[in-house]
Amino acid sequence: MPERSRGCARTLCALLVALALLPGAAAAKPLKAGAHGKRVATVQRWLGLHADGIYGPATRRAVKRFQRRHHLPADGIVGPVTWRTLKRAHASRSRERGGSRSGAVTLLQRALGIGADGIFGPATEAAVKHFQRAHGLTADGVVGPATWAALGHPGMRVVLKRHGGGARGGGVGGGLPLVVRRVISAGNRIARMPYRYGGGHASFTDSGYDCSGSVSYALHGAGLLSSPLDSTQFMSWGAAGRGRWITIYANPGHVYMVVNGVRFDTSGASQTGSRWQRAMRTSAGYTVRHPRGL
Repeated sequence: MPERSRGCARTLCALLVALALLPGAAAAKPLKAGAHGKRVATVQRWLGLHADGIYGPATRRAVKRFQRRHHLPADGIVGPVTWRTLKRAHASRSRERGGSRSGAVTLLQRALGIGADGIFGPATEAAVKHFQRAHGLTADGVVGPATWAALGHPGMRVVLKRHGGGARGGGVGGGLPLVVRRVISAGNRIARMPYRYGGGHASFTDSGYDCSGSVSYALHGAGLLSSPLDSTQFMSWGAAGRGRWITIYANPGHVYMVVNGVRFDTSGASQTGSRWQRAMRTSAGYTVRHPRGL
């Protein structure tokens, strides 16, 4: 090859290497635990997570769940295939949110594997309750954000229920104030996460949460807290007495709360597998408080 041709070839190779190092190409780098930045935040938004831009344990678990649902290798790494699948799923959910209510019911029925007639009747309600029980959710038959997320549609915000059937318990129902629904949705996000002493106090994003860290996280999810509190601090937080929707029970060693008739408590979670529990407990020895107005 003539010297001039070899020189051109070297120049072309150098140009290709330079192009490969441009930001657009670098952005295609797989995302995994320890990564951070705007692309991580994008993935978190697509998954319905808090978009802090930090690829921590919660994000990795959510990615692995998504990969399993879409029959991808569940390695918790967002490579090109997982990225494209996430993007398509997000676009599909965006179209679904713009659809009709009957279309949302049809989507629900298909996700449940039952006849899709677009009517939320007794059979659909029974199927929803069965699904909710099987996935550790409040079996109230109301399809809110938590149930949609468990069904594989975390971007859906429309609340579905059987006509005439009200929302009961701790479910995210249409009859609850928005702030209460947000507390429940936040509680659902960590309901099955491990207990960790001191967890949730240094940051709302953690690998585990203790009693006060759990209550703080759920209240923060509704904008009711700007920083975590310990159980002693909860003894003087908010207003005295029981609330209409949310009541907090605190003493120096423990705190739990009751939201729309369902207890949110780390004690008992080892038996039920969830911080949400229908069974009540004695409130003797606890200071009773509630968020003002709730």
